[in-house]
Amino acid sequence: MKYCRCKGISSIPPFQKGFTLMEMMISMVVIAILMAASMPMLTQFSTAKTGIDKNVMKCIANNTVSNGDGTNWYTDATGNTTIPTTEPCRAAVSDIQYNRGRAFNTSDWYAKNGTATQQTMAKKILRVACDQGGEKACDYFINYCWANASGSVPYCDDTSSFTDLTYYLHLNRTTYVNKGATYIIGQLTSLLPKMITNLLNETVYDATTDPNSSNNLAFELAKPWVYILACNAGISTGCTYAYNHNYNKSCYQIRSVWATAPTQNYNLAYNSSGNTDSIYCDMSSFPSAAITGCNSITSNLLGNAPNDDCSRGWANSYNRTCNLVALFWSQGPAGTYNLTWDGAPPAALVPTSCPIATPACVTQGQGSVCADGTVYAGDYSGHHYYTTPLDQGMYNWSSGPSDAFTNVNNNSDGLNNTSLLNALTNPPDSYAPYKAAQACKALNDGNTYGYTDWYLPARNELGVLYANREVIGNFGLGNYWSSTENDGNTAIAWSFSYVNATTDYKWNSLKLRCVRKNSIIDASCPNIGDTCADGTKYAGPSSTYYLFTTPLDQGQFTWNNGTSKWTYTNANSSTYGWNNYTIINTLTNPPDECVPYNAIAACKYLNSISQNGYTDWYLPASGELALLYTNQVAIGNFSNGYYWSSTESSNNNVLYQSMTSSWQNPTLKSNALHVRCVRRDP
Repeated sequence: MKYCRCKGISSIPPFQKGFTLMEMMISMVVIAILMAASMPMLTQFSTAKTGIDKNVMKCIANNTVSNGDGTNWYTDATGNTTIPTTEPCRAAVSDIQYNRGRAFNTSDWYAKNGTATQQTMAKKILRVACDQGGEKACDYFINYCWANASGSVPYCDDTSSFTDLTYYLHLNRTTYVNKGATYIIGQLTSLLPKMITNLLNETVYDATTDPNSSNNLAFELAKPWVYILACNAGISTGCTYAYNHNYNKSCYQIRSVWATAPTQNYNLAYNSSGNTDSIYCDMSSFPSAAITGCNSITSNLLGNAPNDDCSRGWANSYNRTCNLVALFWSQGPAGTYNLTWDGAPPAALVPTSCPIATPACVTQGQGSVCADGTVYAGDYSGHHYYTTPLDQGMYNWSSGPSDAFTNVNNNSDGLNNTSLLNALTNPPDSYAPYKAAQACKALNDGNTYGYTDWYLPARNELGVLYANREVIGNFGLGNYWSSTENDGNTAIAWSFSYVNATTDYKWNSLKLRCVRKNSIIDASCPNIGDTCADGTKYAGPSSTYYLFTTPLDQGQFTWNNGTSKWTYTNANSSTYGWNNYTIINTLTNPPDECVPYNAIAACKYLNSISQNGYTDWYLPASGELALLYTNQVAIGNFSNGYYWSSTESSNNNVLYQSMTSSWQNPTLKSNALHVRCVRRDP
């Protein structure tokens, strides 16, 4: 069958065309049915989407934190929260926590623009959501503080309720685990330094309006590290604030106010305008901070004395010698160090090459090279002996032929022999100077290896060098001078070619090797903090000595007798408290109306009763007290308060040590502070 093709008419066969029309009609019916069936689903979906927003609005409108069973999901008195157990607030918190729809935006709007009641309720909902780890809710508290902090209204800390950023910083300080606090602290580490100007304004407000350390931005939010990092980021207001508050004048100062400061370069401020120099600070410990800071110190930063790193290093004996650098900073690398043996700035620094060696060379055995470059020679009569790596040269014992007996004949104490010989002059002694002894004195004059206690060994001390000559090294054959006189014409020498002491004419030129010594520490307490057999506590090495203290404080005392009349006593040594102790004990009343000096007297009392068998107790100098601070945990039984040093800073002030921040500052002599006495073994 043929079908004509007419213009405008489909070429589909009639039966096919009819089927298609029918199919279309059926399809339309099906679609209509499906649309009708889906209407409830669409309506339900739309309602659910809108309901996410409405949950928040309904919870705010209800204005209650009650769960309906006698419990609350928000405690006004403490700010504690739990997940609400009833609707709509349960859903509101969940919606914000998981950032559903417009839930957060709605709560954020009400928290900022609602009535006072609505704002408080919205913040409480946000608080619960943040407590559960809702990051958008937590961001609200950060952003609100950042955007609005000012000098007139506290936004970061509302000073009364718990809907603020400071609340979370409180939580982070405690052992209470809070997801929101953990998140916020992580965010603030990088954000706070950028918020510095607003933080400064609000800190001033809080510190003057509500100076309560349990709910105060000045104590909780604006910590020293915030301003230190802000200064590092080049924010001048941060540098100025840090300088004025003694946060970043030195590496040591940063380490004092920020215990977890990382090792890196810091912008150290040197004036109130916030000008800085960049310095590398190794923050492994207080000594490493001061030592590295002093190594790179600039003329600008030296103007920060006594807060600069070189002054702190000198005061605490960290970097007076290579040996002390190694003792206090065992991980310090070999290299050139700015040593402070000549005194605190403005005394000149002494750049010195310090070799790689163990500071505890004694434990490595005779012949070990110490960190200061000396060589451990061995032990004798309760002392460790150290010598130089090379001979000092060839010298006559005296200045010429002699038949004069000087009576310097001790076989065991070369230090005293050398002192006596160097005290002799010409005239009247025509054989002075005694050149061998003078050669060792020259080492002291040159502060060789950082020491001024070199001497010509006595007979038996020279025997120690001979016994260990092979491991010490660089000895020649022939005779070496001792400082022990034999008679008018001869002195004791030791033959390094044979195994014996001998004599030689004083006018002969022989080799010599100078020595120095330290007392051997009590074997019963080799480690810092150990209790010794005599009941004292080993506090650590101080300069070339060992410091010991009592197990407990002596109590709290005024430095003077409590009077407001002041006397400058000149007891100002920062390294040896015994000198200060001696000065104070010569004073009487009258004429000094400040006598008795109670803090000194507390230690004097220990001497009167021979505490632990000793009569050489004294109030530590500031440098010695700093050692007690450094080792306070090992020593034990220190208070968290302030301790007196014996180092006077003015007629009315004395330096004290804080046991919580490492900081030393002057305070009035009439204040009552803790006292812990010390003694030392030479």
